[in-house]
Amino acid sequence: MPRALLLTASDLRPLRDEPAHMQDALQAVEGALVAHQRGEVRQGRLVDRRPGEFEGIRLSLLAGDGLLSGMRVFGNPPHTRAFLLFDGETRALLALMDYGVLNSLRVGATAGVAARHLAPSRAHSVGLLGSGWQAAPQVGALLAAVPSIQEIRVFSPTREHREAFAREMTLRHDRPVVGVASAEEAIRGADIVDLCAPGHFDERTPLLEADWVAPGALVVSMAHNQYPPELTAGARLVADIPEFSSQASVPLGAVIVDGVRPRGSDHERVIYRLEGGTVQDLFVATWGFNWARANGRGQPFDLSA
Repeated sequence: MPRALLLTASDLRPLRDEPAHMQDALQAVEGALVAHQRGEVRQGRLVDRRPGEFEGIRLSLLAGDGLLSGMRVFGNPPHTRAFLLFDGETRALLALMDYGVLNSLRVGATAGVAARHLAPSRAHSVGLLGSGWQAAPQVGALLAAVPSIQEIRVFSPTREHREAFAREMTLRHDRPVVGVASAEEAIRGADIVDLCAPGHFDERTPLLEADWVAPGALVVSMAHNQYPPELTAGARLVADIPEFSSQASVPLGAVIVDGVRPRGSDHERVIYRLEGGTVQDLFVATWGFNWARANGRGQPFDLSA
């Protein structure tokens, strides 16, 4: 029996750093959303979080007929995020993988797939809030998924960081990414608003005001507390996995598979809740593993030795 692979962040980092890989990440995420909508994936979740603890330990089990099986384990990020991949039939362990790099790609590619199906027609501008770890894959994913984008305006609190980020993204993608002085300047007039700032379980004030968001725009949010409640008035809510959402929402899979219309009119805003992602994890980890094995990455190991 072949030994399992140990895949570190360094082994997988080219998938994040080289823009050519993003189309494959988008394909993996869209495949996951389609499989979930068709009921082809089984999943279970377990969370252990002490009162007031930000992360705790989150474990997700994922499987499906004709798929590999997997277990995602999130501890206190970023050092204890891992993915265990198993053969879907024999259940043999295939890989123990760092999941920090792949998780950032999963989040970015999910935003990209959402933009592909939910952004207004011929979207040409993006207002991005955040220039940290998650922001680079989201820029790559949005540009790969929506070729009509011509400009990205980015705001984050530290001027030096946002301007360095803008320069790096402009060079990497040969498309103008511009650092701006305020969140309002980034968002006003943007066809896509990407709230790429931390904040899943902690309490925080909204990152924007509702009247900054243009009619018909798509807002991609990582947490419901990133935007003001009044933004939802007259907007359509679309989510990764609606059962995890506290508000009624349409699954993105239904838009892709069943042709559900995300807007009643061209002027209706859409808010995409990028909060689930467990199904996407299995497809992204499978893609990462297959790439690593084909390119001679990782170190074999045998727990029975």
